[in-house]
Amino acid sequence: MITRLTSIYVKPEQIEDFKAACVLFASASVHEPGLVSFALLQQAQDPSAFSLFDVYHDEQTHQAHLASEHYAAWQTVTQPMLAQPLAARLYAAIFPPPEDWERHLEA
Repeated sequence: MITRLTSIYVKPEQIEDFKAACVLFASASVHEPGLVSFALLQQAQDPSAFSLFDVYHDEQTHQAHLASEHYAAWQTVTQPMLAQPLAARLYAAIFPPPEDWERHLEA
């Protein structure tokens, strides 16, 4: 399982445009085969700070996401809105364990 948490900092004057671009991006991403979970979060204390949480079954499905047209379009549109480069980190799922993610999400 590939679990990523990406920190995103947006220029304050670009927050609403960034959120609109992310809704389009997320709407396409949630239909990708192999996607387990996808969420965009905005920090309450700093509205220009976002986290993108995405989980894929394996590296192949994650690479397909990175090669998708909607990912490329999202990067093109949002790149000028960023206050600093994206910072993505990989994580290991502890709970629920990887084999239980889909069952956990259905509950």
